[in-house]
Amino acid sequence: MKTVFFDLFETLITEKTRSAYRTRTPIYVKLRTTQDRLSRYWVDFGDRVMTGGFPDFTAMFSHIREEVGSPVTDREISELAQDYERRKQIVLSTVDPQVFEMLNEVRTLGLSIGVISNAMPEEALAWKSCPLQDHVDDVVFSCKVGLMKPDSKIYEFACTRMDIRPSDAYFVGDGGFDELRGAASVGMKAIQAAWYLQQEVAWPWDHPLPQAESMEDLPAMLR
Repeated sequence: MKTVFFDLFETLITEKTRSAYRTRTPIYVKLRTTQDRLSRYWVDFGDRVMTGGFPDFTAMFSHIREEVGSPVTDREISELAQDYERRKQIVLSTVDPQVFEMLNEVRTLGLSIGVISNAMPEEALAWKSCPLQDHVDDVVFSCKVGLMKPDSKIYEFACTRMDIRPSDAYFVGDGGFDELRGAASVGMKAIQAAWYLQQEVAWPWDHPLPQAESMEDLPAMLR
Protein backbone atom coordinates (compact mmCIF):
# COMPACT_ATOMS: atom_id res chain seq x y z
CA MET A 1 0.00 0.00 0.00
CA LYS A 2 1.28 3.44 -0.93
CA THR A 3 -1.33 6.06 -0.14
CA VAL A 4 -4.11 6.91 2.28
CA PHE A 5 -6.90 9.08 0.90
CA PHE A 6 -9.03 10.81 3.49
CA ASP A 7 -12.46 12.33 3.24
CA LEU A 8 -12.36 15.90 4.57
CA PHE A 9 -15.61 16.85 6.31
CA GLU A 10 -16.57 14.74 9.33
CA THR A 11 -13.27 12.88 8.96
CA LEU A 12 -10.41 15.40 9.21
CA ILE A 13 -12.60 18.43 9.99
CA THR A 14 -15.93 18.83 11.75
CA GLU A 15 -18.09 21.60 13.10
CA LYS A 16 -20.67 19.35 14.70
CA THR A 17 -18.75 19.08 17.97
CA ARG A 18 -18.85 22.86 18.48
CA SER A 19 -21.50 24.66 20.50
CA ALA A 20 -21.92 27.25 17.73
CA TYR A 21 -23.12 24.50 15.40
CA ARG A 22 -25.75 23.26 17.83
CA THR A 23 -27.13 26.75 18.50
CA ARG A 24 -27.06 28.20 14.98
CA THR A 25 -30.26 29.12 13.16
CA PRO A 26 -31.08 26.52 10.47
CA ILE A 27 -30.71 27.67 6.86
CA TYR A 28 -34.32 26.87 6.05
CA VAL A 29 -35.43 29.27 8.79
CA LYS A 30 -33.24 32.05 7.37
CA LEU A 31 -34.73 31.38 3.94
CA ARG A 32 -38.22 31.42 5.46
CA THR A 33 -39.07 28.08 3.93
CA THR A 34 -39.58 24.56 5.32
CA GLN A 35 -37.06 21.88 6.16
CA ASP A 36 -38.80 19.50 3.76
CA ARG A 37 -38.54 21.91 0.85
CA LEU A 38 -34.86 22.54 1.50
CA SER A 39 -34.18 18.81 1.84
CA ARG A 40 -35.93 18.22 -1.49
CA TYR A 41 -33.74 20.89 -3.06
CA TRP A 42 -30.58 19.01 -2.03
CA VAL A 43 -31.98 15.78 -3.45
CA ASP A 44 -32.70 17.47 -6.78
CA PHE A 45 -29.70 19.79 -7.08
CA GLY A 46 -27.05 18.55 -4.64
CA ASP A 47 -24.93 17.08 -7.43
CA ARG A 48 -24.99 20.38 -9.29
CA VAL A 49 -23.92 22.27 -6.17
CA MET A 50 -21.04 19.91 -5.42
CA THR A 51 -19.66 19.70 -8.96
CA GLY A 52 -19.20 23.41 -9.56
CA GLY A 53 -22.61 24.26 -10.97
CA PHE A 54 -22.69 27.52 -9.01
CA PRO A 55 -19.68 29.86 -8.81
CA ASP A 56 -20.35 31.02 -5.25
CA PHE A 57 -22.78 30.92 -2.34
CA THR A 58 -24.70 33.95 -3.61
CA ALA A 59 -25.55 32.14 -6.84
CA MET A 60 -26.40 28.97 -4.94
CA PHE A 61 -28.73 30.67 -2.45
CA SER A 62 -30.36 32.65 -5.24
CA HIS A 63 -31.14 29.39 -6.99
CA ILE A 64 -32.43 27.83 -3.77
CA ARG A 65 -34.71 30.85 -3.27
CA GLU A 66 -36.12 30.35 -6.74
CA GLU A 67 -36.67 26.62 -6.39
CA VAL A 68 -38.23 26.60 -2.91
CA GLY A 69 -40.27 29.79 -3.37
CA SER A 70 -38.48 31.71 -0.64
CA PRO A 71 -39.57 35.36 -0.11
CA VAL A 72 -36.13 36.60 1.01
CA THR A 73 -34.68 39.68 -0.70
CA ASP A 74 -31.45 40.04 -2.66
CA ARG A 75 -29.94 41.78 0.35
CA GLU A 76 -30.84 38.89 2.61
CA ILE A 77 -29.37 36.47 0.09
CA SER A 78 -26.12 38.44 0.08
CA GLU A 79 -25.98 38.49 3.89
CA LEU A 80 -26.76 34.78 4.08
CA ALA A 81 -24.02 33.99 1.56
CA GLN A 82 -21.47 36.10 3.44
CA ASP A 83 -22.39 34.48 6.75
CA TYR A 84 -22.16 31.00 5.23
CA GLU A 85 -18.77 31.79 3.73
CA ARG A 86 -17.46 33.06 7.08
CA ARG A 87 -18.70 29.93 8.77
CA LYS A 88 -16.94 27.69 6.27
CA GLN A 89 -13.70 29.65 6.70
CA ILE A 90 -13.88 29.14 10.46
CA VAL A 91 -14.58 25.44 10.04
CA LEU A 92 -11.61 24.94 7.72
CA SER A 93 -9.23 27.01 9.85
CA THR A 94 -9.81 24.96 13.01
CA VAL A 95 -8.42 21.44 13.20
CA ASP A 96 -8.36 19.04 16.14
CA PRO A 97 -4.69 18.61 17.22
CA GLN A 98 -5.24 14.84 17.26
CA VAL A 99 -5.75 14.96 13.49
CA PHE A 100 -2.20 16.24 13.00
CA GLU A 101 -0.85 13.51 15.28
CA MET A 102 -2.72 10.87 13.29
CA LEU A 103 -1.45 12.19 9.95
CA ASN A 104 2.12 12.31 11.26
CA GLU A 105 1.85 8.68 12.35
CA VAL A 106 0.53 7.73 8.93
CA ARG A 107 3.60 9.41 7.42
CA THR A 108 5.91 7.31 9.58
CA LEU A 109 4.44 4.22 7.90
CA GLY A 110 5.83 5.43 4.59
CA LEU A 111 2.40 6.28 3.17
CA SER A 112 1.58 9.40 1.19
CA ILE A 113 -1.61 11.29 2.05
CA GLY A 114 -4.38 12.58 -0.20
CA VAL A 115 -7.83 14.11 0.28
CA ILE A 116 -10.92 13.43 -1.82
CA SER A 117 -13.77 15.70 -0.84
CA ASN A 118 -17.20 16.67 -2.07
CA ALA A 119 -17.06 20.43 -1.65
CA MET A 120 -18.53 23.73 -2.80
CA PRO A 121 -16.35 26.46 -4.39
CA GLU A 122 -15.99 28.59 -1.24
CA GLU A 123 -14.94 25.51 0.72
CA ALA A 124 -12.25 24.78 -1.84
CA LEU A 125 -11.17 28.43 -1.66
CA ALA A 126 -11.02 28.33 2.15
CA TRP A 127 -8.68 25.32 1.92
CA LYS A 128 -5.89 27.80 1.10
CA SER A 129 -5.90 28.94 4.72
CA CYS A 130 -6.51 25.49 6.22
CA PRO A 131 -3.59 24.25 8.36
CA LEU A 132 -4.11 20.75 6.95
CA GLN A 133 -2.83 21.71 3.52
CA ASP A 134 0.79 21.36 4.67
CA HIS A 135 0.11 17.81 5.87
CA VAL A 136 -1.27 16.28 2.68
CA ASP A 137 0.31 15.63 -0.71
CA ASP A 138 -2.72 16.30 -2.89
CA VAL A 139 -6.38 17.24 -2.63
CA VAL A 140 -9.22 16.66 -5.07
CA PHE A 141 -12.35 18.78 -4.63
CA SER A 142 -15.50 17.76 -6.46
CA CYS A 143 -16.33 21.34 -7.46
CA LYS A 144 -12.94 21.66 -9.16
CA VAL A 145 -13.02 18.46 -11.18
CA GLY A 146 -16.74 18.18 -11.95
CA LEU A 147 -16.98 14.76 -10.30
CA MET A 148 -18.22 13.75 -6.87
CA LYS A 149 -18.20 10.75 -4.60
CA PRO A 150 -19.30 8.00 -4.95
CA ASP A 151 -18.61 8.24 -8.72
CA SER A 152 -15.73 5.84 -9.42
CA LYS A 153 -14.12 8.42 -11.69
CA ILE A 154 -13.21 10.79 -8.87
CA TYR A 155 -11.27 8.06 -7.04
CA GLU A 156 -9.53 7.00 -10.23
CA PHE A 157 -8.71 10.64 -11.00
CA ALA A 158 -7.16 11.09 -7.55
CA CYS A 159 -5.07 7.94 -7.97
CA THR A 160 -3.83 9.08 -11.37
CA ARG A 161 -2.70 12.37 -9.85
CA MET A 162 -0.78 10.44 -7.18
CA ASP A 163 0.60 8.03 -9.80
CA ILE A 164 -0.74 4.93 -8.07
CA ARG A 165 -3.28 2.20 -8.72
CA PRO A 166 -6.50 2.21 -6.68
CA SER A 167 -5.50 -1.17 -5.23
CA ASP A 168 -2.44 0.56 -3.73
CA ALA A 169 -4.61 2.92 -1.66
CA TYR A 170 -6.74 3.09 1.43
CA PHE A 171 -9.76 5.37 1.61
CA VAL A 172 -10.78 6.59 5.06
CA GLY A 173 -14.08 8.43 5.54
CA ASP A 174 -17.16 8.66 7.74
CA GLY A 175 -19.32 7.20 4.98
CA GLY A 176 -21.34 10.19 3.80
CA PHE A 177 -22.35 10.29 0.12
CA ASP A 178 -21.87 6.49 0.04
CA GLU A 179 -18.16 7.25 -0.34
CA LEU A 180 -16.89 3.99 1.17
CA ARG A 181 -18.78 1.84 -1.31
CA GLY A 182 -17.50 4.07 -4.12
CA ALA A 183 -13.91 3.65 -2.98
CA ALA A 184 -14.20 -0.12 -2.61
CA SER A 185 -15.78 -0.43 -6.05
CA VAL A 186 -12.54 0.74 -7.72
CA GLY A 187 -10.32 -1.52 -5.60
CA MET A 188 -9.38 0.75 -2.70
CA LYS A 189 -9.39 -0.65 0.82
CA ALA A 190 -12.17 1.28 2.58
CA ILE A 191 -12.08 2.07 6.30
CA GLN A 192 -14.84 3.91 8.12
CA ALA A 193 -13.72 6.83 10.30
CA ALA A 194 -16.09 6.67 13.27
CA TRP A 195 -14.42 9.19 15.57
CA TYR A 196 -16.66 12.14 14.67
CA LEU A 197 -19.81 10.44 13.49
CA GLN A 198 -21.21 7.15 14.71
CA GLN A 199 -23.49 5.89 11.95
CA GLU A 200 -24.40 2.61 10.36
CA VAL A 201 -23.12 2.22 6.82
CA ALA A 202 -24.82 -0.14 4.41
CA TRP A 203 -22.11 -2.43 3.09
CA PRO A 204 -22.81 -4.60 0.01
CA TRP A 205 -19.71 -6.78 0.30
CA ASP A 206 -19.49 -10.09 2.14
CA HIS A 207 -16.43 -9.12 4.15
CA PRO A 208 -17.02 -6.72 7.09
CA LEU A 209 -16.27 -3.02 6.80
CA PRO A 210 -13.18 -2.11 8.87
CA GLN A 211 -13.93 0.70 11.30
CA ALA A 212 -11.54 3.00 13.15
CA GLU A 213 -13.31 4.00 16.35
CA SER A 214 -10.68 6.61 17.21
CA MET A 215 -7.84 8.46 15.51
CA GLU A 216 -5.39 6.47 17.59
CA ASP A 217 -6.75 3.24 16.10
CA LEU A 218 -6.14 4.12 12.46
CA PRO A 219 -2.29 3.92 12.23
CA ALA A 220 -2.36 0.51 13.91
CA MET A 221 -4.95 -0.69 11.39
CA LEU A 222 -2.77 0.53 8.52
CA ARG A 223 0.20 -1.42 9.83
